[in-house]
Amino acid sequence: MPVFQTTRRVGVPAEVAFAVAADVGSYSEFLPLLQRSTIRGKRTATAAGEQFDAELAIAYPKLGLAESFVSRVETDAAQRTVRATSADAPFRAIDTLWRITSAGSVADVSIRIDYAFRNPIIQIAAGGLMEMAIQKVMAAFEARAMEFQRKASNNS
Repeated sequence: MPVFQTTRRVGVPAEVAFAVAADVGSYSEFLPLLQRSTIRGKRTATAAGEQFDAELAIAYPKLGLAESFVSRVETDAAQRTVRATSADAPFRAIDTLWRITSAGSVADVSIRIDYAFRNPIIQIAAGGLMEMAIQKVMAAFEARAMEFQRKASNNS
């Protein structure tokens, strides 16, 4: 399966960046190409964080792609990771891992996506667009984290 990974330094503390990454239900409010992000069913507490299912609806009109799929999400507050896995269409498999690392007063935000689409034509098209799409995701993540930090600072 193709793997894409990138890291971006974000000007907020690691705890803030983790809070944004773990708030899967809000992804559609700020992530490009994501039309809907809904937590399905019960959130289950684990020793490290929580576990839940999330339904995500993606759309990329230029490719004629509009699909929804369910991912199993696991958060780990101590490790500051959020992992989502799915074998639901349109993917044969997808494993997404957000990893937040403290870099002093700011955070390094890494995303790693290991994915395979069921449709080989979409797989080829997506491969050519993945870097651009992930850079947009990272920019949107950073903007959301900065907004989250500003609101938290104004409320204290």
